[in-house]
Amino acid sequence: MKRTLKNLLKVARARAVPAPRGAERGMTLLEIMIVLALIGLVVAALSLSLSANFQKGRIQTAKIAVGRISQAVQQFMIEHNSDCPTSMQDLVDNKNLPKVPKDPWGKDFVMTCPGTGDPDGADVVSSGPDKQEGTEDDIKSWEI
Repeated sequence: MKRTLKNLLKVARARAVPAPRGAERGMTLLEIMIVLALIGLVVAALSLSLSANFQKGRIQTAKIAVGRISQAVQQFMIEHNSDCPTSMQDLVDNKNLPKVPKDPWGKDFVMTCPGTGDPDGADVVSSGPDKQEGTEDDIKSWEI
């Protein structure tokens, strides 16, 4: 029996296992939609987690800034024989602060000198995440 290339191809085709029906079609629309839904769920879970951490970071940043302003007021009062600064601009002009700060939500800090919460210094308040003064989420210098 002569083995030619033609005969070898016939034998190989006869021995080959046929492909399952529909294997060459690819993915269905339903499979693609399920994969996209799963990816969406993972992205949503990650964004919620990152959002909560981002909010905690903003609150911590505001607390640090309130503390820094309180220290600048005390330094100003030491340098000026217990006279209170009339505004944040006084702290900037005296080089106790580099510039008039804003809280992480873009609002101005409120400074009252002499303070009621801290009678020896100044009350410094950030309005917090809700951006409204006098609410529970306010960040106050005498509570830090």
